[in-house]
Amino acid sequence: MPADTQKPWEKSLGQFLEQVVARNPDKTFIEIGGLSRTYQEFYDSVRKAAAMFSGLGIQKGDRVCLFMPNCIEYVYSWFGLSLIGAIAVPVNTAYKRDEMAYILNNSGAKGLVSDPSLADVAGAAADLASSVEIRLLRGADGAVPDGWTDFGATHANSEPLASLPEISPHDISMLVYTSGTTGNPKGVQVTHLMYVAAGQGFAHWTEATSDDRFFTCLPYYHANIQYYST
Repeated sequence: MPADTQKPWEKSLGQFLEQVVARNPDKTFIEIGGLSRTYQEFYDSVRKAAAMFSGLGIQKGDRVCLFMPNCIEYVYSWFGLSLIGAIAVPVNTAYKRDEMAYILNNSGAKGLVSDPSLADVAGAAADLASSVEIRLLRGADGAVPDGWTDFGATHANSEPLASLPEISPHDISMLVYTSGTTGNPKGVQVTHLMYVAAGQGFAHWTEATSDDRFFTCLPYYHANIQYYST
């Protein structure tokens, strides 16, 4: 759609983030796990994450499962994948091996990002999913088990991509699985436009400004924190 006919919310997450960063580069974007990042710092790290995933072979349309507690790497991964048109798949951290393996297989995940506290479950599940080619472990501090790649070191050594693929607001950003109350969980396709529109709508309804802060205690596999608190 031509830029002059687009509505304010008809943007990809990358386009929207770039716009907000230009407006508020030095304001705090996020505080999580004792870390604080400005909009510019966050965007720089997201571009490095995009380069990291791309360098590992993740391409537009590929799925990457995020199986870790709330942490800065979670948000880097979501937005970094979105910048290259890949799809993040948030996974409930209470899942055991078979539940996790179902998500990996059903989504056709090519990659998996996890945490040392969940590495045993994640690794055992990935062994049951032939589609998984890449396993990244955050917070490993150099102690990376066989078959895993150190997220921190790989991210730190990645140079931001010189150019990014064109992403439509209608492309999928996340594949969010339902709770599976009446059967196996089902993947819900959430587009870039849905996140941008929901976030802007929430800001309008709450009359939020760049000086306001929102606190959340919800995990990143929950839709509320994705739509409204980030």
